[in-house]
Amino acid sequence: MKYLDIPVSITPEQEQAFNFELVENEESDQFCKIWSEGKELYVDENLAYIKGDMPLEWREPAIAKLVLILGANRHLDGQLTV
Repeated sequence: MKYLDIPVSITPEQEQAFNFELVENEESDQFCKIWSEGKELYVDENLAYIKGDMPLEWREPAIAKLVLILGANRHLDGQLTV
């Protein structure tokens, strides 16, 4: 499932659009690809860094937005809609 052009506040004065793609890949433990302005971040199901060239100052706000997206997409039984 993809979420495109989601606004993320990097600082109180700076907001930029990020893209999120949720995937299920048990072989690589990849859970989500996050990208913006040509920079990428791959995280596992625990939201731990796998790889990417995204600047450090973007990572925390982008992952925080991912947590909000995930919370909005949970069924009442707790299962994630991917």
